[in-house]
Amino acid sequence: MPDLSGSTNHMTTTSKPSQGAQNKRRKAPRRAFGTVRQLSSGRWQARWEDSRGRTHSGPQTFESQRHADDWLTTVRADLVRGVWRSPDLGSATLATFMAQWIDQRTDLALSTREGYRTALARWIDRELMLEAPRGGKAIGVHLGAQPLNALSPATIREWYAAAHSTQVRERIDRSRNGQHRHAVQRQPTAPIRAWGRSNGWKVAETGRLPANFLDAWQAADSPGAPHAPASPAGADLSGRPAAVVVQAYRYLRACLNAALDDGLITANPCRVKRGGLVVAAERPHATPDEVRALCAAMPPRFAEAVDVAAWSALRAGELFALARRHVDLDAGTITVERALIDVAGHPRTFGSPKTVASLRTVALPSSVVQRLSDHMEVYTAEGPDALVFAHADGTSLSRDQRGQMFDRARRTVGRPDLRWHDLRHTGATLAARAGASIRELQHRLGHSTFAAAMRYQHASADRDRELAERLDVYAAADQPGNATVLRLA
Repeated sequence: MPDLSGSTNHMTTTSKPSQGAQNKRRKAPRRAFGTVRQLSSGRWQARWEDSRGRTHSGPQTFESQRHADDWLTTVRADLVRGVWRSPDLGSATLATFMAQWIDQRTDLALSTREGYRTALARWIDRELMLEAPRGGKAIGVHLGAQPLNALSPATIREWYAAAHSTQVRERIDRSRNGQHRHAVQRQPTAPIRAWGRSNGWKVAETGRLPANFLDAWQAADSPGAPHAPASPAGADLSGRPAAVVVQAYRYLRACLNAALDDGLITANPCRVKRGGLVVAAERPHATPDEVRALCAAMPPRFAEAVDVAAWSALRAGELFALARRHVDLDAGTITVERALIDVAGHPRTFGSPKTVASLRTVALPSSVVQRLSDHMEVYTAEGPDALVFAHADGTSLSRDQRGQMFDRARRTVGRPDLRWHDLRHTGATLAARAGASIRELQHRLGHSTFAAAMRYQHASADRDRELAERLDVYAAADQPGNATVLRLA
């Protein structure tokens, strides 16, 4: 029946909102770690905040929110495990870190520190050339310019090969230039002198051409030159790297061990197989007769220095640091407690010997003691601190002065292959022939390891013949009816 009051009775119905509308109104759950946001480019950025309030962003933006979330998950897992590392760690270049590390090595002797710096400048913080196979273009390798955290075993292997290649090429070039210069000095030089005069050089009509003039002439493509020896088509890289390259690798490995300890890298990438091994060639040594000849060819003031060096096996720095108080003529011994430090660019001074094992007392043959006594009576000043081997004014002999004297002496006696350090090897060889054990050699040489002492042993044909003759005795003793009993000493 219709409502006569004129009002209309409306039935009110309430409809449920759609599922889509509910999802739109529902707030996203609060993120437990980090935040992500979409950039105007459409890519996603992930960020998180550490306990100190510093914000860290992802290494790059991500193509989707899910990828950004996944990255945050890995970061949180690393933090929980305690293995997270800031990407800024190890961002300094190798050359920068190594220079700082060398400066902070207070345990290094001055000469050793300079050796590290030389290796850094020559082999690490410069571009080396890696020979390409099959005559291709050489590749430039500058290891020192790379960040620490970018170094890998493959990077180090490439650098090692480039250092070896560069060292071989430089050796060939030095040999070629030396031969060329020698050929120039032996050939008619009138065209070369004429070129020099036409270019403003004051060049004599005869005589040896100055080195700086030859350098300028070679820089001008050597006009009028005799034929220069041809450079080899390719460097022979089949042999072991030179000792300077191996030493640079050892320094690099030690430096990166320090970076590992500092937490700047996660592993030391220096893993070149046998990369730190030096295969030393047989070292030359002098015979007793040659030692006497070398002494005679030296200036009288320093003749006995050769004699003592050859029979004591002291290092040059130890020998030229000896003072009167270090020599006991009655006991026939010399005591090593310091070394002469002679580094280019620094004043000569005295410092600690190479190692703790270098602090030692060495006995001399009685004949050498007598000659040393005669020398000290004539050439050594009075007083306990007076240097045994010194200039007339008591000052120490420099490395260059010693080298010049010894160079003339070795050429005089026909042994231009000898170096001063080979007198030390001579002393070790003579001691070994006299029957010194490895332990005795280790003490006499002042080495801290057996391996270092063994390097100075020299197997000669004469010594091998003596061994064969001794074996004959053992062989004869084993014959039937021979009752000789042999006992090993």
